[in-house]
Amino acid sequence: QLAFAIIHSTTITLPTWQLACKSHGLPVCLIPCDIVTHWNSTCTMISFAIKYQLPIDAITADKSMKLRKYELDNDEWKILEDLVHTFKHATLFYSQDTVLTIANIIPSMDRIDEVLHPKSSTQTYHPAIQAVMQLGKATMNRYYSKTDLSNIHQIAMGMFV
Repeated sequence: QLAFAIIHSTTITLPTWQLACKSHGLPVCLIPCDIVTHWNSTCTMISFAIKYQLPIDAITADKSMKLRKYELDNDEWKILEDLVHTFKHATLFYSQDTVLTIANIIPSMDRIDEVLHPKSSTQTYHPAIQAVMQLGKATMNRYYSKTDLSNIHQIAMGMFV
């Protein structure tokens, strides 16, 4: 929504965004939008937001911009960093054309399952991240139950009789 607000205020917010980027030594770029049909756009948007945290903080803190509703506190920035740290590797892994084979997917699903299990990590995550991890674990379990029934999975795991 912040990206939308910047793009559609070409006379006030957009020039302020451009100035904020320049003043923090960052190239002037627009914030990528999160597109539901593009599965990796969320990761791209969050990575961008973390890189551009200072200009984002600058324009959302400015009352005259009327963007205070998009302002993030330190806990919310920490949540974004945890999300990117946890899921960026998986996003990049699944973006490769050469790795999408059953022999690679099952072990990577196992690794994601380990990460989503809160007790599997020595790192402490924000409670909001822990709640999302539980939801992710439930989703992974639904996928697991479907793959266990497929012939391809059974062949790949050496269990087909």
